[in-house]
Amino acid sequence: MKIIPSLILLYSSVLSLAIASPVDRPNIILIFTDDQGYEDLGCFGSTRIKTPNIDQMAAEGLKLTNFYAQPVCGVSRAALMTGSYPIRVGEPGNVKQLHTVPHPKEVTMAEVLKSAGYATAILGKWHLTAKGDGPGGFDPETMPNAQGFDYFYGTPVYNGYTVYVEDVPLRVPLYRNDEVVNPGVESWDNITADYTAEALDYIEANKEEPFFLYLAHNMPHIPVGASENFKGKSEYGPYGDTIEEIDWSTGMILEKLKELEIDEKTLVVFTSDNGPWVETTRSMNPAGKAFIPRDHSGSAAPLRGWKMSAWDGGSKVPFVARWPKQIPARSESDEILSTMDLLPTFANLAGAKLPADRKLDGHDATDFLLGKSEASPRSDYLYYSGCLLTGVRHENWKLVLPREANPEGTGWWGRMIEAVGQVQLFDLDADPGETTNLAAENAEIVSRLQAKIGEARAELGDLDVVGVGARFFDEGPRMIPGPRSGKRGGAVSSATAEYDKFAPVGNLRFSFENGEMEGWELIAGRLGEPITTQGSLRASQSPFARHGGYHLSTLMEGRDQVSDKQVGIVQSPAFNLEGEKAAFLVSGGFHEDRLHVALVDAESEEVLRSSGGKNDHKMRRIVWDVSQWKGRSVRFRVVDQFTGGWGHLNVDDFSAKGTLSKPEADAESEAKNPNGKKPNIVVIFTDDQGYGDLICFGGDHVNTTRIN
Repeated sequence: MKIIPSLILLYSSVLSLAIASPVDRPNIILIFTDDQGYEDLGCFGSTRIKTPNIDQMAAEGLKLTNFYAQPVCGVSRAALMTGSYPIRVGEPGNVKQLHTVPHPKEVTMAEVLKSAGYATAILGKWHLTAKGDGPGGFDPETMPNAQGFDYFYGTPVYNGYTVYVEDVPLRVPLYRNDEVVNPGVESWDNITADYTAEALDYIEANKEEPFFLYLAHNMPHIPVGASENFKGKSEYGPYGDTIEEIDWSTGMILEKLKELEIDEKTLVVFTSDNGPWVETTRSMNPAGKAFIPRDHSGSAAPLRGWKMSAWDGGSKVPFVARWPKQIPARSESDEILSTMDLLPTFANLAGAKLPADRKLDGHDATDFLLGKSEASPRSDYLYYSGCLLTGVRHENWKLVLPREANPEGTGWWGRMIEAVGQVQLFDLDADPGETTNLAAENAEIVSRLQAKIGEARAELGDLDVVGVGARFFDEGPRMIPGPRSGKRGGAVSSATAEYDKFAPVGNLRFSFENGEMEGWELIAGRLGEPITTQGSLRASQSPFARHGGYHLSTLMEGRDQVSDKQVGIVQSPAFNLEGEKAAFLVSGGFHEDRLHVALVDAESEEVLRSSGGKNDHKMRRIVWDVSQWKGRSVRFRVVDQFTGGWGHLNVDDFSAKGTLSKPEADAESEAKNPNGKKPNIVVIFTDDQGYGDLICFGGDHVNTTRIN
């Protein structure tokens, strides 16, 4: 690895300055953006996004061009907060979530710094929490105030997963400590300005004591937003607006430090959680449905890939650090460093002790950041997609392992991971875009890197291996959502267990195989994703035995988000019952009044029959004798008003003999058309015909007697 020459020229003078000036415990401000691409700063090559404040910050400090996070939001934040690869981090119930949820017994960056007397605050996105019984439906033990932060103002999870807020019912809450101050944000236009005002107030209030401020912007994650002063101003479009407002925010913070005369006492770090979310069509399938417009996401150029991918564009991010008179100005290095290294580095600078009872993957990079060493303490970086080890970087060489497309164990983000048919080797110094496979002519290097892969599998683990160094705080095996093959270490299959091949008991059938509600409607409560492709519960060993690839569920809040806390009532269209049997599949729990599947009278609402699950994941077949209600108008109804354990229902493959009742609109139409005949409809639609081009509209230059 090389240091840029301008930095080398500074070493003799700066090193003596650093030695002559003992480092006091600095304030630490960590600015962490969401889904910002590698190129999306002026100092990293953007010509369409203007970032003068961050560019100046880089000119006054250090720029790293080989800085790594992780490829997805939650795992990235876990690595940052714990100083460990997410596969090492312990999680509640030993379930390795796709967005990591650190176990309450994990030790976070905030807890380490707080132990050294630092005031600690997080403003922005946390995304390391589990669902639970606390305010807003989250587990208080996994929220920021229980993980070392004195103050929290922000969101427990992401701000959304669609281009526009109104695209889905999801609304994300905003918290101040453990209080929900906004149950559902409708617009993200002012969020960066709000966080900036909070940050300035916090710095002012804590200027006399060492503080740690973690400013985790929600932007530029979709749905993007920018305040009035920035909206529509960037040449790049809406995404550029968000970055330019974040740049303004950074400038305001740097100005505040100077105003309070604590500029030289404060280390400011700016970086991102992962690469840009580039997904113009679903799964980047050329034939897929249009998704994120290019001006709503960033650029990882010149890297290959983007968020969720296993290429460098997914995990390599911009990094700038500034600390006047401590970090040499105009420093730039292509040495490797990662977010995991920030915890031990900050701890050293703060005089804090790291936990002695566990191994971390981060390295103390104090001397490297302060210009006392040309070499980073890190020479390796492991590429994990969830629990799947996909490659390793050592110095300039990157080894990529063979893999299938959409690999098991990677859940919803696997859709962005392509197949690799053979071992690949890239020289990232010469080929940052990972275009030329050099494995064939570098067998010795391949062998050396494969040995590192073996060491990582043994220590940390892989999809099919539990590492000896992985942390577990609860009893039981490691669980991984999503593996299809039942490999060791996996716990949930996304495949469908064998359907019971039950013959429908009548002509009416609701199997939801078009991915739609099929005329069913939600009549009470709120269910985030009532029709789901989720193949199993996260913590079960076996998948559902549903019919096909879709079913109706009261469990799913969104993509890979489950909760027994949501409640709702869903019912089928009314139908005239003409047969003697009714059948369906069900799993989950059962409560006579609050959690069941029922057959109800469509007019009186009387519950005629009800059944439920047996606190099990596998759907079982229910067949009712309904002969005594033949001739009545009835509905199937799914009732979930229960929030305890197994407080959900998964249902599928309803069948009965009958005739769908006519909707009210149809009945009104029939009253107006008593002979009961429905008309044929013909629409004739011309192209570029003017208003006066018919005789009956005043035209005297055409002959349109038939239309007359």
